[in-house]
Amino acid sequence: VALTRRLRSMPHRLSDYGYGVSTGPFVWNRFKDQLHHERKPGCYPIIWAESVTSACRFEWRSERRNHAPWFAAKPPRDNWLMVTQPCVLLQRTTAKEQHRRLIAAEMSESFIRRHKAVIVENHLNMVRATVPAPQVPAAVIAALLNSAIVDAAFRCINGSVAVSAFELEELPLPPPAVMAKLAALVAAGVTAKKIKAVISAAYTRDHAAATP
Repeated sequence: VALTRRLRSMPHRLSDYGYGVSTGPFVWNRFKDQLHHERKPGCYPIIWAESVTSACRFEWRSERRNHAPWFAAKPPRDNWLMVTQPCVLLQRTTAKEQHRRLIAAEMSESFIRRHKAVIVENHLNMVRATVPAPQVPAAVIAALLNSAIVDAAFRCINGSVAVSAFELEELPLPPPAVMAKLAALVAAGVTAKKIKAVISAAYTRDHAAATP
């Protein structure tokens, strides 16, 4: 109850910090003839949901059945499938018994740069910058989404095991002063425990402790 009351007083959303959410566009069974197990000219990595691990890390892999690692694109027809900017990836479907509803991982700019583009499957949501210079880096968004208190906040507005883009965009976030402090802490490489403490304070009555 205390958390839901606090959420009602938090007006900021992802859009206020320069981010939007969309679902991965790639539906694999519509492109079976373009899946490959070995890299060929014109191929790009497929980012399957399994690449976002339960430990909230990005590890490019394709170990499950029917999960080939490469997609042979046919431009310009397939240009809409190509993701060319770094983003935070979240699993779109979870099981009732899972400890967390939000499982996110940052896909780094270096990974995108190495491959020029990637193909993100539709069992993942992508949190991407919608402006040239978002107010906080993607690493801060990932840290927020992977905190226990934000997972609890999301459960207050989520009524199923699916994680929708709309609900993510409606998720209340801390104010700019707290986000700026988080960005500084992430850049300084402080421990995850300290970062989560600041996030937790922003969603509780101890809000004063979260401000600089």
